[in-house]
Amino acid sequence: MSRSPSDGMMLVRGDLCDRLDALEQALAARGSLGVGAHADAIAALAGDYGLQSVQRLAEGLSVALGAGGRGAAVGPWIERLRDSIGCEALDEQAGTSWLAAVLVRLAG
Repeated sequence: MSRSPSDGMMLVRGDLCDRLDALEQALAARGSLGVGAHADAIAALAGDYGLQSVQRLAEGLSVALGAGGRGAAVGPWIERLRDSIGCEALDEQAGTSWLAAVLVRLAG
């Protein structure tokens, strides 16, 4: 039995969620030290599969982590990244909308 393209995308989305879970565990265990590599890996995988909105959020999360972000500084990035992984809209416009949502949350 062959897999459909949607089956393949479900596997990719599952892998992205697993990687995001690992990032959160690493963040809880050791803070932002070295965790940016997890975000970079998520961005690379998302980019490989054309998930532009996920890629943009993961890149933003990587920058926030690189700046020493923790807690409130990265929480909105992680929340929106998790949401975007499951979202059907994958294009640049969706990425811009997700980024705006993060920025609104950060601005309070």
